[in-house]
Amino acid sequence: MKKNKVLFIILLLITILSLTSCKQGKPLNADALIVRNINEINESKINEYRINVDLDIESMTYEGKQTVSYINNTDIDLEDIYFHLYPNAFKSLADAPILFNMEEKISSLSYESGYMDIEKVIQNGKELEWSIGGDKDTILHIKLDKSLEKGKSTELYLEYKVKLPTTKDRFGYHDKGINFGNWYPILCVYDENGWNLDPYYKVGDPFYSEVSNYKVSITTPKDIIIASSGNIVSENRKGDKKIYEIEGPLIRDFAWAASKDFIIKEKKVEDTMIKVYSITNDSNLINESLKIGENSIKTFNKIFGKYPYGVYTIVNTEFPSGMEYPGIVFISNDYFHKHLISILEKVIVHETAHQWWYGIVGNNQVKEPWLDEGLTTYSEVIYINEVHGKKKAKEYYDQDIKLGYEYAVQYLGENEVVNKPLSEFIGWDDYGLLVYTRAAMFVDRIKEDFGEETLYKILNKYYEEYKFKNARTEDFIKICEEVTNTSFNGLVKEYLNGNKNR
Repeated sequence: MKKNKVLFIILLLITILSLTSCKQGKPLNADALIVRNINEINESKINEYRINVDLDIESMTYEGKQTVSYINNTDIDLEDIYFHLYPNAFKSLADAPILFNMEEKISSLSYESGYMDIEKVIQNGKELEWSIGGDKDTILHIKLDKSLEKGKSTELYLEYKVKLPTTKDRFGYHDKGINFGNWYPILCVYDENGWNLDPYYKVGDPFYSEVSNYKVSITTPKDIIIASSGNIVSENRKGDKKIYEIEGPLIRDFAWAASKDFIIKEKKVEDTMIKVYSITNDSNLINESLKIGENSIKTFNKIFGKYPYGVYTIVNTEFPSGMEYPGIVFISNDYFHKHLISILEKVIVHETAHQWWYGIVGNNQVKEPWLDEGLTTYSEVIYINEVHGKKKAKEYYDQDIKLGYEYAVQYLGENEVVNKPLSEFIGWDDYGLLVYTRAAMFVDRIKEDFGEETLYKILNKYYEEYKFKNARTEDFIKICEEVTNTSFNGLVKEYLNGNKNR
């Protein structure tokens, strides 16, 4: 009987550890895609990236070998294909898209530029003609060997070498690791306006992409730990190297972070494994981050719709704020202090909400940045309402959003046009005030006019109809009008368009 009791205790401990664990080793496996209903998307028409990366820590460079299976889903035959080369935006400190104008605090003498050198572009075993242009050399133009007919596919093979910049930003390295956001050649989107060849603006999140399937192999020194989008399928040692095999189905971008200092803690929440990778060895803050992630996933699953991926990763890294990528978010190490828990919670909640608004329901963040940022900012209010109660949610909205807007707008003049492209914003001040705050006030007005239940119906319907797709402002407004059976012309003019007509 005593032996059985000991055995029971051992089995119980194993079960607990399988649900919540803290370590520096291999993460638990989970299915990459846990929702099988992919919103009537034809799986045979999804592009695929297969990328092999070899990281050299000593020189802070990496080599990439990338095959892209591209399907011509446009309405024309294509003679050319375009890719964004975002690393080239970091060639010059003065021009680098460093968040919140933080480049002013970086010494030009210590700054090491980042850039990408394309070495080969091959189609069907033949090297193609290609050129690099666009603003700051961030566009790769490939001339196809022959026209790619509508509905047909082709494979493009690229080889490249990349130098990482000295920035604690989306892309760059710091004392305790490396952030790999927007780090590889990614296809430009061809839509009703043709190819979108927008520059890497210094304000906002200037990205626009389509969901694709990813298979990524990353080779690093043996002591490096990787956090990434998607699901780490395997992690194997080979001499003094470590090879990570990662899969990411139906995601619109792929990001990762690398550090030898990461502490990992993870927990299964509903059907998703939430993982925290931290460069700060503070168990209380790691636990708090995991709990915030858990509450966020549960809240947004219930209200917006099921999170479709089996893994969600929160990375504590050197970074100026918070940044979202599919399945992974970067959270500033500056917030990992016990007296900043409320700020840490807000940032993690915001970036987690972006998994729904931008990650799963995509949009053109260059042309209509309010569409994901406004919904995401108001998702903070929804989270507080569900987790901390209505009183706290009202206080948060009134003080952090409404009052903040009313106080700051007097300094920005009469320009209240929210729905406009990045090129029309002056800088981070008016961008933040309009795209985040004023846009969130528009969502709150929907709640005030039609009720909380109706707002939740709108958000759920919008999510279900546009998950894995790219939506536009008119799509969101159409959902609002369908659910409420009311014209939104007046609200759109008041909150989004100013004096513009819808």
